[in-house]
Amino acid sequence: MAAIGFKVAKCKDCYKCVRICPVKAIHIKNERVRYEAKECILCGQCLEACPQDAIVYVSDLNKVKQFLLNNEKIVVSLDPAYLGLLGNQESGPGKLRTALHKMGFAHIRETAEAATYVTKEYERLIQEGEMDNIITSSCTAVNEFVENYYPDMIPYMAPVVSPMTAHGMMLKEEYGPDVKVVYIGSCSARGKEAVRERCRGKYVDAILDFQELPRLFKQFGIDQDACEPSPMEGPNPKISSLYGISGGILTAIATHGKFGKYDHLSVDGIEDVQELFECIRKGELTNCFIEVSACVGGCINGPLTGGRKSDRFKARIYANRKISREFPEDVGELGDKLCLKRDFRKTTKPIYQPTEEEIQEALRKDGKASPEKQLNCGACGYKTCRDKAIALCQNKDQLNLCIPYKYQRVSSISDVILSVSTNLIITVDDQLRIIQFNEAAERMFNLPAKDAIGMKLGKLFNSEYYEKVLNEKRSILNKKIEYPKYGLITIQNIIYIEELNCALGIIRNITMEEKLHRQHDRMRMEAMEIAQKVIDKQMMVAQEIAGLLGETTAETKVTLTKMRDSIFYDGEIDYE
Repeated sequence: MAAIGFKVAKCKDCYKCVRICPVKAIHIKNERVRYEAKECILCGQCLEACPQDAIVYVSDLNKVKQFLLNNEKIVVSLDPAYLGLLGNQESGPGKLRTALHKMGFAHIRETAEAATYVTKEYERLIQEGEMDNIITSSCTAVNEFVENYYPDMIPYMAPVVSPMTAHGMMLKEEYGPDVKVVYIGSCSARGKEAVRERCRGKYVDAILDFQELPRLFKQFGIDQDACEPSPMEGPNPKISSLYGISGGILTAIATHGKFGKYDHLSVDGIEDVQELFECIRKGELTNCFIEVSACVGGCINGPLTGGRKSDRFKARIYANRKISREFPEDVGELGDKLCLKRDFRKTTKPIYQPTEEEIQEALRKDGKASPEKQLNCGACGYKTCRDKAIALCQNKDQLNLCIPYKYQRVSSISDVILSVSTNLIITVDDQLRIIQFNEAAERMFNLPAKDAIGMKLGKLFNSEYYEKVLNEKRSILNKKIEYPKYGLITIQNIIYIEELNCALGIIRNITMEEKLHRQHDRMRMEAMEIAQKVIDKQMMVAQEIAGLLGETTAETKVTLTKMRDSIFYDGEIDYE
C-alpha cells in the first residue's frame, strides 16, 4: 500500500523537514537527515515542505494500472474532498466520473455514502453518554498520532472506523468480495490504514491521490474536459459530503441529531490537536465532542491535493454551496455482517524520558548551559532548546547543530583569526568597496575598520590588481607589490570568491624582510669590493717582491759563478 519514501541522494540537508515534522520522525544523525518510518504518523507535512522532492509519496499507481490492464472489476471510492478540489473545475464532477469510466473503472461511488453511517455511530456514542470526551476517529493521521504518542487519549477516541474503511466494507458487500476497491483522496495516511489487520486486502485494495489523476488521464489519452457528464451512482450523501471540510462532522450531527450532554468543537492542524490533547491531560476539557483533523481546513487541504493550496478557500466555498444541508433519507441498517467498530492500541514502546541531570548535561554540551544562551528560536526544528536537549538524550538529534550557535561559533573563530593574523586582510565587493578590514590593516593604515568599511579601496592604495581579479574572475597569487606612499612592500594573494562576487586580499607585509635583504645585499657588495681591493694589493706586493727576488737572484748567481770559476781555475781566469 501507499506510504512515504525518502530519497537520500536528493537530500541537500536543508533540515526543513526536520523543522516541520510534528513528531520528529525525521531527525539528524551524522549531520544527515534520517527518516524513521515506524515513528511517522503520515501527516504529509514533509511532502509539501521538501524543496528538493527528496520526500515522496509511494502510491499504488502501478498496482491500479495492472488492475486496469487485467480488466479487473474496479470500484472507485471518491473522498468527500473531491467535490471542492476536482469538482471545482470547468469540467465538473460529472465529467470526472465519465473520465474514470473511460479509463476502465466499473463504478464511481462517493466515500461520503459511508460517512452517513459513521455519523450515526457517533450519534449512538453521544446518546449512550458513557465517554468523558468523544474524539472523532475519521482522520487516520490523528489516529496514528494517538496510538504512537498519546496512548492515554485512547479512552476518548470514538471506536468507529473511518469512512474509507466503512465504504470499502459496503462496496465489497454490494459488488462481491472479488471486486477491487480503489480509494482516491488527498490523504497520505490512508495507505497505512488500508493495510491494518482489519482491512488488509479485505476492504480497500489500492490507494490513489488526487494529484495522480491528471497524469493517469494523460497516460490513457483521456481528455476530461471533452467528456460528457455522468450521473452520480449510489445514494446522494448530501450533508455527509462535508466530511472533507473541517467542521463537516459537527454540521452533519447537528443536522440529524443533538449533542446531548456534550459540548462540541472542531480542531484542525496537528499542532492544535497536540495542544488539545495536552488540555485533556490536564483535565481542562470534559463532556466534549471534538472533531479533529491533522490538516488545517480538513481533507480539502490534504498534502496530496495536487498543489492547489491557493484554491482551497475557493474550493471550500464551492463545496459549501453545492452540498445539500439535509441528512440522507431512508438510510437503512448495515446489518450484522458489517461492523463499524474498531479498536485502538498502543503501537510503540514508551519513549525514554531523560532525567533533569541528563537534560542539563545535554544543554551544556550543546553550548546552552546558561538561560541567556537558550534562544528558543526553533531554527533546529524544536520549539525550545530544552526540547532539543531531550531529543539529544533520546538519540533523535546531534550536538552542534544549533544554527545561531554554529553561526556565533564560526563568527568568533573567524574574528579571532582576523584579529591575531599579522597579515593584512582586506575584502572588497564588485564595486571595490571595502567590506572586511582586519586589525592588521587598521594598524598599517592607521584607520579604524568602521571608517574603512564602505570606503573605495582606491582611496587607500592602487587597486589595480583587485580590479583585475574582479574583471577576469581569476585569482592572483604571490604577487609582489610595493606602495612607496606607505613605504610598504607586500606579497599578495588576491582570491576571487565566485559565490559572493568579491575579492579577498591576504596581504603579507615583507617590508622589513625586504630591507634586511637589501641591507645584506649591500653588505655583500661592500665585502666583495673590500676583498677585491685586498686581492689587488696582495698582487701588487707579490709582484714587487717577485721583482726584488729576481734582481737579488741574478746578482747572487753572478757572484757565485765567479767564486766557482775562481776556485776551479785557481785564478787563471780574468773576468775583465
